[in-house]
This record gives sequence, structure tokens and C-alpha cells, in this order.
Amino acid sequence: MNIISQLNEKNAEEVKSAFIELLGDYLTPAFGAISKRDFDILLFMKLQSLGLIDKSPEIYELVSELKVTRAKARNLLYEAKLRASTSEDLDVELKELLTNPIFLKDQDKIGIEIGNPYLIDHLRFKLKKLNHITDGSFSPELVKLTVDAYISLFESFLPETSKQEVLNALIEIGASSDTSFSGVLTSILKKLGTKVADEAGSQVAESIGEYLKPIIDSNISSITEKFSSFFSEEDEN
Repeated sequence: MNIISQLNEKNAEEVKSAFIELLGDYLTPAFGAISKRDFDILLFMKLQSLGLIDKSPEIYELVSELKVTRAKARNLLYEAKLRASTSEDLDVELKELLTNPIFLKDQDKIGIEIGNPYLIDHLRFKLKKLNHITDGSFSPELVKLTVDAYISLFESFLPETSKQEVLNALIEIGASSDTSFSGVLTSILKKLGTKVADEAGSQVAESIGEYLKPIIDSNISSITEKFSSFFSEEDEN
């Protein structure tokens, strides 16, 4: 990512429009009245709107390209997301991340890699509403959840109108003898975690989302197709 070289390739009218918007903010309410902090954030957001910086960039990308500290990079990203993201936007982003969990060595924990610091606060809020208290073990980008917390969060994204249908489909293809959603998903996560840990588990590790996405999307036909094969392989082994 090289901002200046990318800017040279941008359409002149697009750059002009972004500059006019930025200048309008700088002149409001008077020239130079805006703080440097706010101007930095506005400029950062204009670079994003021009496509010169990703909407959800890796922190290291910002550090290396903008030559700022990790703390500064995280703050810029946090403020940009705070000003531009709705709760619905954050839910879409979080829902996608939930389908790509990281199975940690301490098997009572599941990791989610989150580059958006504002999304981490959104996650904490949702977990608190689900009666799962977060602790100080959150690292800057890797969030560690108990299996119960992960399952509660995952389940919260399934519409009530289709949750039972999803559960019935999973039970029917042998996902678990447990008839609760948490029991079924616990069984699935355990099997996925075991496969990932196996020597031949690299392919599964790369495609965990292919198993979990149909569930969180309530796609019954995809659930049947994906998990019928999954549990058949399990039985053969």
C-alpha cells in the first residue's frame, strides 16, 4: 500500500471532490478551528473513501504506511469506525468473523481475530447482554472466548423463526444426540477442532467457515449437504 502512488492513479474529479469535502470541514466553523486530532481522523476517512486505505485494514498496514505507532493506528481506525459504522454494520462484520474461529491450544477457549478495535467494544457489549462477562485476557487483536460465550454469541445471530429448523436439520444428520442448540454446536466445534489439530487438518482449518456459515445463515440445504459429508467422513475414520 503506497498512498501517494495510488493517489496519482486516481480519477482527478474523485480526488477533487474528496479535497473539497475535506476543506469544507477544515473551514467549519472557521479556518484552523478544527483540532489536529479531528483533522487527522477526517483525513484518514477521506483516504478510506478514496480507496487508498482499506475500510478494515490490518493494524500493521497502517503502522508501516502512515509511519505511526500501533496506538495511533488503532485510534485512527477506532474513530473512523465510530463515526461511520452503524450497529448493523458491526453485526455484519462480527457475524462473518464468528464463522472463522481459531481453535486455541487451551481447548476451553475459542479465538476470534479482530482488527477493528471498535468492533471489540461492540462484541463486549453483546456478550454482556448475553450474561457473559469479558475479562482482561483480550489482546489487542485476538479475542479469547469461552466455548459457552462463543456459542451464545453465535446463536444470537440466528433468527428465532429458523433456529428450530436449523437444529432439526443438524440433529437429523447425526450432529449430536443432544437436542439443544448449544449441545449440537458444541459437538460440531469439538469435531472441527479435532480435525484441525490432526496432521491432515490443514484443509479443514482453511474452510471452517464453509461449515459454520450455512448454520449462522440458516441455509438448510447447505447444512444438509455439508454436514452429511462431514459426519460420514467422521464415521469412516
